[in-house]
Amino acid sequence: MAEDLVLRSDENGVAVLTLNRPERKNAWTIPLQRRYYGRLQECVEDDSVRAIVVTGAGSSFCPGADFLELQTYTQTGDFNPEAATIEQPDWYPITVPKPMVAAVNGACAGFGLVQTLMCDVRFAVSGARMSTAFARRGLPALHAASYLLPRLIGVSRATELLVSGRTFTSDEAADMGLVHTIVPADGDVVAAARAYAEDLAANCSPASVAHIKEQLRHSYEQTFLETVEDAEGRERTALSSFDFNEGVQSFVERRPPAFAPYGKGGLPREGFSPAGS
Repeated sequence: MAEDLVLRSDENGVAVLTLNRPERKNAWTIPLQRRYYGRLQECVEDDSVRAIVVTGAGSSFCPGADFLELQTYTQTGDFNPEAATIEQPDWYPITVPKPMVAAVNGACAGFGLVQTLMCDVRFAVSGARMSTAFARRGLPALHAASYLLPRLIGVSRATELLVSGRTFTSDEAADMGLVHTIVPADGDVVAAARAYAEDLAANCSPASVAHIKEQLRHSYEQTFLETVEDAEGRERTALSSFDFNEGVQSFVERRPPAFAPYGKGGLPREGFSPAGS
């Protein structure tokens, strides 16, 4: 039986997804993308999952596209778009309503780097080598890299990284604001990312997180007033929701919150009970 291309391990409301092609340093392929996006969809549909951590098996996160696959294209010219089609669009991770934390445990380039850009928070081991790589492979910036990178670190820095395709370290990425937390080279980056994700899972409203992620996406195309009006509409809904009531009551009562699962906490207060009634 073939190895699962993306492993999943759940604990304390956090699903850890591990890209699992260690023999190829977790290099990106269409089957890997198909399985990874399918795993993300599983997590979205699973009420027990409140946060997601993404990492790679072995000593690498994902160094980009698998060169064995790229060589096939260059030698035969045989690229079949239908064979490369997957159910979700390339940008699917951006639409995931639950918090996503990248745990970069090693080499991270090209498609691998873009997957971290589509996460909400990035942890990385010190000294991890990173690159956009596209310009050095004769490719344009793929999978929304040209959209996401300048919004994370600014147009000037994003331009330099994209047009040069140079290698930089996770420590430099942290100085740019691209990586949020650096873990020592001999530390456990997955454990650090999981601990952060567990805090989100335990203390943050899934409905609030989903709203905020959607607001951030929409804000790229909205005017200031449109952003304010959108927030006001969401506020009116939230004020009558179970999660707002629970957030206030748990704070007043000095106890941990018991927020509803994703998709339920935004309902009116009487519409959901944690006990399942």
